[in-house]
Amino acid sequence: MASMRRRMEGTQKMIQMKREESKVNSERCAKAERAKCLCNSRVEELEAKIQEEVLNRLDLSKSLDAEKEQIQEIRRDIQESKKRLSSLVELRSEVYSKLQTSTMARSHVEVQLEKAVIARAQMVREIEELRKQRDILRRRIEFCKEKDAVGTVAKLNELCCGYREYTTKDIRSATDNFSESLRLKSGGHWTNVYRGRINHTTVAIKMLSFDNGLSQEAFLAKVKALNSIRHPHLVAIIGSCSEPRCIIFEYMHNGSLRDILFSSSQRNHGKRNRAFRWNHRIRVAHEICSGLSFLHLARPRPFAQVHLTASNVLLDRNLVAKIGGFRLTQSPDANETLPNIQAFGVLLFQLLTGRNRTGLVEEAMAMDKTALLTVLDERAGKWPLDLAYELVGIATRCLECKVDFSLAKTREELEKITRKADDLVAKSGCEVVVNGSIDDREDSSEAPSIFLCPILQEVMKNPHVAADGFSYELEAIEEWLNTQRDTSPMTNLRLKHKFLTPNHTLRSLIQEWNRRKSTAS
Repeated sequence: MASMRRRMEGTQKMIQMKREESKVNSERCAKAERAKCLCNSRVEELEAKIQEEVLNRLDLSKSLDAEKEQIQEIRRDIQESKKRLSSLVELRSEVYSKLQTSTMARSHVEVQLEKAVIARAQMVREIEELRKQRDILRRRIEFCKEKDAVGTVAKLNELCCGYREYTTKDIRSATDNFSESLRLKSGGHWTNVYRGRINHTTVAIKMLSFDNGLSQEAFLAKVKALNSIRHPHLVAIIGSCSEPRCIIFEYMHNGSLRDILFSSSQRNHGKRNRAFRWNHRIRVAHEICSGLSFLHLARPRPFAQVHLTASNVLLDRNLVAKIGGFRLTQSPDANETLPNIQAFGVLLFQLLTGRNRTGLVEEAMAMDKTALLTVLDERAGKWPLDLAYELVGIATRCLECKVDFSLAKTREELEKITRKADDLVAKSGCEVVVNGSIDDREDSSEAPSIFLCPILQEVMKNPHVAADGFSYELEAIEEWLNTQRDTSPMTNLRLKHKFLTPNHTLRSLIQEWNRRKSTAS
């Protein structure tokens, strides 16, 4: 019993222990459950944080990639900036080099300018010295005039303008015994006209018919009257001969205005008309008006019988217009000069159109002012319309002239138009036309007219200014003066003196033109 009791007590203790253990285990299980719940919640939180970290990592990766792209772009910008900086450095070096070159060129120009100033001062001194010599010579001339006044004046009058009486032998020699090859034309008031050579100068010899009833006294009076009329735009008399009866005039190398404007020959359409430009025609119109005005203003009465036509307007080797064929009868009535003014209007229309029909311009202007373009002579080049309109206005007024018409005012208007034309040609620089003979020349066809010697019609090498204000080649003008000539080759007027002055400025321009021509070729 005791053992059973002990066993029971032991069993009860064991059961109690088991209960306590079971209780402890239950508590542990409860704690474990709570711990498990906590772990599960913790795991969920961790998973949420991991997911959030993954998303943040993706965002950071995208941001990092964007930053990398920005860094690459910045690197490219830096490289481009470096290249630009390198180009700027090179450009700076180039600009600095050019600046140094410009500085050196400026220094060179300053040196040249200083030399030019010195040369100009030397020229001024030379001019002053020449003026002093001129004054001395003038005083000597005055003294000589006072010493033998009568004889000297008579001799000077005899030699005035180069007039001289020639012998039969001189005339026959000049015309090669009146060779038909030298005959220029026949008919009209002058029976025969020959081209001749007298004293190495080409002249026109007009033979006067004996059956026209002109007495010897009347012939000599006519010659004397012709010799007394001198003007740059009237054909000048050089001399005369009583047997055979003839008058020697200066030779007009380019013929008549009619030959140039209306002739259908190949020569005129080729060489001549190509050079007879619109600015030449304007100048010729002014020169004709100048000569006509001189005849109309003659005292005590005007010369009315001018018979102004394109055939009687002649052009010399420099295309200078001169009136010929006028009679020496002075009119008592100034109204008789009106036909000459109307004839001048006709000439203006002919210069504009290049045709003998004067109504073309009037018909065109009646339709429309722009129609004037259709009748202007194309061979003259592109006419400035404003100048053409002015010429049309002057020509119209000449044709409609009245008693109070002023030819002097017309001459002034034409002078202004001529200056405008010269300015246009100078500004355009597109027309370089030779003012000399229209014959083509290999060495001077492109040279400005101011570079050509009026005597030789060649580009000058050593230009010198004569007393008439024109520049000539030194050898040519010296030969001209050494042959006992005291008249100007350009104007036929007597020279005040025979001193020649070097034209340094013109020579420099010619040398520069030759240099540019050589460089261009």
